Amino acid sequence: MPRRVRPRTLTVSALAAVGLLSAVNGALTGVGSAAPAPAVPPDTDAKASVSVTCPFADPLGARKITAETSATLPAQAKTGTSATIREFTTKLTLPRDVALSLLPAGATTGSLQGGVDVDLAVHQGDRADKVPVPLTVPATPLPETGDVTLAATGAVPEIALNTVGAVTFDVTAPTLSLAAVPAPGVITTEPAPKIACTVDPEQETALGKVLVLPPVTPGTKDKQQEALADGPAPGDPPTEDEFGVPLSLVTILAKSTVKKLGATVTSDPAFLFNGLFILNLVTGDSRVTGSTTFNPATTTFLGFGFVPVTATVEFLPVDYRDSKVIEIAGNITTHADDQTYLDTTLQVMARLSNAKVNGVPLDVGPDCVTKKAVELSLNGPYEAFGVGHIRTDEDKGFELPEFTGCTAGGQDLAPLLNGMSSGPGNQAFVDTYNLIVCTEPDDTQCPDGSNGPPEGSAAAKKAVKKTN
Repeated sequence: MPRRVRPRTLTVSALAAVGLLSAVNGALTGVGSAAPAPAVPPDTDAKASVSVTCPFADPLGARKITAETSATLPAQAKTGTSATIREFTTKLTLPRDVALSLLPAGATTGSLQGGVDVDLAVHQGDRADKVPVPLTVPATPLPETGDVTLAATGAVPEIALNTVGAVTFDVTAPTLSLAAVPAPGVITTEPAPKIACTVDPEQETALGKVLVLPPVTPGTKDKQQEALADGPAPGDPPTEDEFGVPLSLVTILAKSTVKKLGATVTSDPAFLFNGLFILNLVTGDSRVTGSTTFNPATTTFLGFGFVPVTATVEFLPVDYRDSKVIEIAGNITTHADDQTYLDTTLQVMARLSNAKVNGVPLDVGPDCVTKKAVELSLNGPYEAFGVGHIRTDEDKGFELPEFTGCTAGGQDLAPLLNGMSSGPGNQAFVDTYNLIVCTEPDDTQCPDGSNGPPEGSAAAKKAVKKTN
């Protein structure tokens, strides 16, 4: 059973968070074991450097030292699971005279060892707790000159959180138990004196952050959509009850089929910018917002089944005369199979240009566009920090409206194009994948997902086809 810790009230102004989760009733944190957290999104390297004042024995007195804590933190987790804070290290920089004072009287060389006790301060709203983390300093020889750096390492206990939302972990002042390494054959029974340091005021102490997501609760799409209808619209900015997590390096691969033409239009990879995963901290509902632009795509088909036609197709926003940016927003729901799904509706205009009929250029003008927006209602399996495969309804598809403004030499070509292409039963497919950031100079050491969509995914298969 996780150790229950009575929460204390503390108001905090900044929310940054790292979380290790398991189901604990009533307590903010606990120490114990639970199921591993899902691998989304990638872990992050976090650091916090603070100046502390330590009351050393006379004649040194109170002295300032630097404590730099680093760790590998999970960026996100769900209640009912746990994750691990790895590679937790606190480096202490001791002035040389302080280090020499810990050696036997008169010694100018030697080594130091001992322990360092720190607490991780856990905050969520007005609730707070502290988790003790014992660290060990191995035997470290003093350099010939200059300050002395001691690296204290240790394992962080598993921490259980049961409250959805943003949680912060802050570093606190260390308590030092340092002493000289005894000479060979000398046995020391005296424990090193404890020196309780304090953090100097007006410093940033946050170590890292995580968003604690609610557990997956299977439910019908209709019920969840009904509940979401009472909240903010998918494209609205986060409310005071919501917490937004930026999405980065999300790649979008789009493909559509036009039933009448028997043609497939595959767009070049596009990117989601200003992407945001938004979690409602009260209801647990989530949604995504973002923007994208699609490059023009060239497709070839047989007009009326026998005339070879090549044309450039663009998908543009409704206000395409003033903008090229298409806004994307959708709600995330959980179906009975425990899989999360994205529901979104896109409004886009389709424009044709650079047409060739049987190899002969056909000028359709600069404003050969659909009379009204193409409405794409898309749904499918989706992970905001992983891979998504969404598409139009297999039976209904979408309707391609009639075109307007298509002229060549004063002749209206819209009826010709409408006869060839406009109508219902068309399909659209969109794959998304969240590209993991890699900072390794050797790309063979990068994590999976940093060089493209995961192997075997629809996005990966498309990428291979485009390469070939």
